Order: sequence, then C-alpha cells, then structure tokens
Amino acid sequence: MKKLGVWLKFFGLILLFVLIYKIGWEETFDSIKKVSFVHLLVAIGILWIALYLKSMRWKIVSISYGIPLKGFKAFKVFFIGLFLANITPGKLGDFARLLYIKDDLPSQKIGWSSLVMDRLFDLLCLMFFSALALVYYQVNFKLLKLADNHWFIVFWGLAIVFVFLGIFWLRKKIINIIRPWWDAFNAHDLGWSTGGKSLLLTCMSMVLIYGVFNYMAWAMHIEIDHLGLFLGTFVLGVLSLLPITVLGIGVRETSLVVIFQLYKLPAEDAIALSLIIFLLQLISFIPGAIWFYLSPIKLKDLKSMK
Repeated sequence: MKKLGVWLKFFGLILLFVLIYKIGWEETFDSIKKVSFVHLLVAIGILWIALYLKSMRWKIVSISYGIPLKGFKAFKVFFIGLFLANITPGKLGDFARLLYIKDDLPSQKIGWSSLVMDRLFDLLCLMFFSALALVYYQVNFKLLKLADNHWFIVFWGLAIVFVFLGIFWLRKKIINIIRPWWDAFNAHDLGWSTGGKSLLLTCMSMVLIYGVFNYMAWAMHIEIDHLGLFLGTFVLGVLSLLPITVLGIGVRETSLVVIFQLYKLPAEDAIALSLIIFLLQLISFIPGAIWFYLSPIKLKDLKSMK
C-alpha cells in the first residue's frame, strides 16, 4: 500500500508534463514572461501576511486549550510546520509543531486536539467557499445535470443506509475509541468571541491566499471573470488534497485549464498561472525552511507524541 501511495503521487507530475507537452512549452513560457519581478514580490508579501494571520489563529486556538503560546513563537513554529507539511506525505509534518512546544502542552492528546481544531477552521472555510463556487458555476454554466437513471440514486441511497447501519452496529467500539480523544478535543474554552475571531482570521487569510490567483491573473493581463476565478480556486484547494499529487502539481493545472476553457481563454495562460502560483508557494516556505535548519527536529519523534 505504501508503494502504491508513492506511485500515485507521480500521477500529478505525469499529468502536468502531458498538459505542457500538448499545449506547448514555448507558449507556456511566453505566458510566464508576462509577470514582472515586482508583481512576484507583492504576491509573496500577500502570502506571508496571510500565513501570519493563520499563525495568530493557531495562537488563539492553542491558548484556548491552555497552551501558553506567544506571538513570535507561534509565527516561527507555524512556518516550520508549514514547510514540513509540504515535504512530508499527507502533510503529517505539520504536526511537528507539537515537538517545538511539547514542554508547554498540558497533555499529548490536548496538543493533537489543538492542531486538529486549527485545521478544522481551514477545512470549514475551504468547504464553504467551495460550495459557493459549485453554486456559482452551476448557475452560470449548468455543469451538473440530474441523472435520468433512477437506479443510480437507489444505489447511493442503499450505500448510505449500509454505512449508517455499520456505524450503528459498531457504535460501542467506536465510542470507546473516540471518547478519550473527544474529551481532549472539547477541552478548549473557545467562546463565540474567540471562535468568531479565529474564523475571521481564517477567512481573511484564505481570501489573501486564493486571491493571489486573481492578482497574478491581473498582472498577466488575463481577461477573466475574477469572481469565478476566485471561487474556482477554492475547488482547486479541495482537489489538491487528493493523494494523487505533490503540492497540487498536475491537479491544479488541469483544474485551471478547465476553468479557463469555460471562459474560452488560452490553456497556456492557465498552466503559466498555475506554475507561477507553485513558484510563489515554494518561496513562501523559505522562512520555515531556514528556521527548521537552525533548530531541526526528528519527525520520527512524532510517534512518541501519540
């Protein structure tokens, strides 16, 4: 299974090379040349501001769990976790943040729970904007149609019923396994005020992160519906979570090509925009890479944190 997971990661890379081969290397590079160095610097600044906002959210979440996390330490450790998350399978390196604050943790379960809560804010925001994107594209392009075959609906209805029956049958075992973690997860004191602030910081950071697509498209003089592009990039964010890609490579490019085709725009501009975003993504990891180099840890020590 592990080997299969590794090979699946190459699917995105293969997809990218096939796309560029079909569209043309020269056309893609010509599109990339439309962006100036100044625009790249501005985009990096936007990303770092967004990531700073996320680190402040993590600080708020951590304090709600009784973890005394200070501002600069939260910023530094968050960037290290970001770097490690993007060089490890399944972004597991992000949990290495716990190794840097282990002396401040009330318990190991509390530490894991605080990171899960931190990620849930991202997931909630991502799913919300993705749902808006699906509605927007359905209204404008009528992409989805109801299946004429009723057996399709019956099949999925029965599948859902069997899943619920399985959960009901194994409920006692599931509860015994989940309860200790559930208690730890609920050991926070996030109220409406702090929870709302965390959600606001998440939305602001997400708008900046995915808004970079719009900024770079504007810098490349791409005439596209910017609301459609902005919402569509959240769907890209969801698709990039699939275990068939590294850092969204291939999946992001293919998805952008589809969006550009809906607006009858050149595919080479879509790939160029995606590659520029990928470059910006790599540059944004640099502070975390430097801080990790200055104070390295062994990821295998994460096993002792369980």
